[in-house]
Amino acid sequence: MPEFDTYVDVDVDEFLSACSKREITELIDSLIEDGHIPESASKKVNDNIGVLESQFIEKMDGLKEKYYRLSQEDEKTLGDLFKKYL
Repeated sequence: MPEFDTYVDVDVDEFLSACSKREITELIDSLIEDGHIPESASKKVNDNIGVLESQFIEKMDGLKEKYYRLSQEDEKTLGDLFKKYL
């Protein structure tokens, strides 16, 4: 049986327009799992929050990626904040 190679160039906008809400949710979840976008980008997280809270969450997501770059003083400051609010 002969084999055929095919290549289909699909525009991202066309692809997204053809997706159902469930498929887009799956796509977002996959992008988060693979580290392409922060968890705060999930619609589930952002449904009931404002812009400032969303920006705060994005900053916190960025900070967690910098753990090994924190000084002892930075770590102590964060520890004090955790004690105060948690």
